[in-house]
Amino acid sequence: MRSREDSTKQIRRRGRPKKQQAVLEHTQKEPEQSEQLAQPATPEIVAQAYVALTDEQLAYTVKEEDLSQFSSYLRHILKHDHMEITRVAHELNVAENTIYRWMNGRSEPRQVNLKKLLDVLPQHVSNLAFAINQTFPDVLASLSTGLSEVQKDIYCRVMELATTTMDDDARQWQITQAIFEYALLHLDSERRGLAITYAKLMPAREDGVHSLVETTMHGNYPWPFALENHTYLGSTTLAGTAATLERLQTWDKISESERLQVEVDKYERSACAFPVMHAGRITGVLIISSVQTHFFANPITCQAVIEYAQLLSLAFREKDFYPFSLLNLRPMPDLTWQRAEISRSYVNRIVTYARKMGISRQEAEFHVRRDMESEFEEIGQVHLQQRLSNEENIEQK
Repeated sequence: MRSREDSTKQIRRRGRPKKQQAVLEHTQKEPEQSEQLAQPATPEIVAQAYVALTDEQLAYTVKEEDLSQFSSYLRHILKHDHMEITRVAHELNVAENTIYRWMNGRSEPRQVNLKKLLDVLPQHVSNLAFAINQTFPDVLASLSTGLSEVQKDIYCRVMELATTTMDDDARQWQITQAIFEYALLHLDSERRGLAITYAKLMPAREDGVHSLVETTMHGNYPWPFALENHTYLGSTTLAGTAATLERLQTWDKISESERLQVEVDKYERSACAFPVMHAGRITGVLIISSVQTHFFANPITCQAVIEYAQLLSLAFREKDFYPFSLLNLRPMPDLTWQRAEISRSYVNRIVTYARKMGISRQEAEFHVRRDMESEFEEIGQVHLQQRLSNEENIEQK
């Protein structure tokens, strides 16, 4: 009996410590824990803390600067909208936790899911496509089946408008809009960034036509959808070169030493221009600009630009076309400078001119536009001389 009791006491001693002993042990460990808390938060400690969080919590905890552009934008459009996250996950056939992992940057979507996201979130397609392209370069392009030729449905639509619309201005507007909307979707279906611009010839002066002026534009981000300021395009632009040479011109971003002498717009990495002609005469130039380099290396793309320019010629009256011999294009100021100046003074000048001369705003706009062309032409010549001088100094060094 005694031996059994002794063994029982031994078992109890090996069990849970008495309360006082537990408190004593806890007291002895407190200084060590406080020392750990006093240590600075190293990346390893932060990482360990994040592990304890759920993916949903982490999606709203990670700092903005620690996220990719894709994760940041996805978090921005889905933040705290559990119903929308559930819908997106269902549409993509993935777990909700997977969406949170994309938002917090712990995992990356498969390529096919990146493409599907654009269809699932159509209201954010432009900005989302831009974020995807910034984070996963060329992924959307690799998923594309390639650019197809211009289809006959746009030919049929333009021919219908050309033969049934009686009013000249309405016919011009409707055909232009139909071509631009179709071409934008055709050439930039992934919304990577593209702008389509039409620039018409300015009225001829005594010695000919000095410039073109932008009149219509449709664009995908980062360009605005519609034209904000109508700049002049002179002899140093791709459009001016295409008009002067009467043929297709392309430009691609290359090293400064090999760069063509053309004015380049803010977001352009490549561009293509083709004259809008009828019966050997010209009314303007169609310009396509892309954020992608080598975009016009594909012959199908260049052929599409030519066909869209040819279709666009049906929008204009015969008297809108001028002989190529009238072209006497002059240098114009930098496009960025022009936009800033036009934004600052254009509208006020029209209003002031209309009041002073007692004429309509439309008539006043015609005169102000011609006056600004003359002023910009003088400034453009100065800018060109400065640029040539700077380039010469660089070459000498």
